Amino acid sequence: MLLVHSGYAQRHIKGQNAVSFTAGVVDNFPKFSTPHAPGRGYAGSIDYIWYRKNERYWKTSFNYIRKYYDALTAKKPVVEQYWLAIDYVPRGIYTTRRWLYVAPTAGLYVGYEAVNRNQLDLPEGIIQNQSTASIGPQAGLEGEAYVSPSLALIVGITERFIPFSEVSQFRTTGYIGIRFCFFR
Repeated sequence: MLLVHSGYAQRHIKGQNAVSFTAGVVDNFPKFSTPHAPGRGYAGSIDYIWYRKNERYWKTSFNYIRKYYDALTAKKPVVEQYWLAIDYVPRGIYTTRRWLYVAPTAGLYVGYEAVNRNQLDLPEGIIQNQSTASIGPQAGLEGEAYVSPSLALIVGITERFIPFSEVSQFRTTGYIGIRFCFFR
């Protein structure tokens, strides 16, 4: 007699690596409406994940954010941000069969905020045209739903404190994407 038992994929184990690609909205979460409207924007990111212990991982990311602002003229002021970030993701909650994970994230970022690409011909009273470097903390929540043994759909939200920004001290980014896991 032959017994068959369905196996569970080994995910989030020490030594595993992954790569994620995400896209999302800025300061418009959870609406996901017109990203080119004033007060709204969009974001993209590529992440590299490495599992140092089971169910816990480190994530390094490169993020690009673009946000539009309202103006009295036809020309809308724009802010672009380029961030390098590192996050620690502790053990969160997960399902018995390990197909769904939800965990908090906490980390630091360093980067550059370009305001209107330093153009000097802006109307008065909007925002400044100075670009600046920045460093600060970030926190968030991330969820993964595995659709195959090594492919997951991810969704999350990140809040950044940007102390040196000429435009806004806080930036909320909601994102969705895919994650490819590599096993050793």
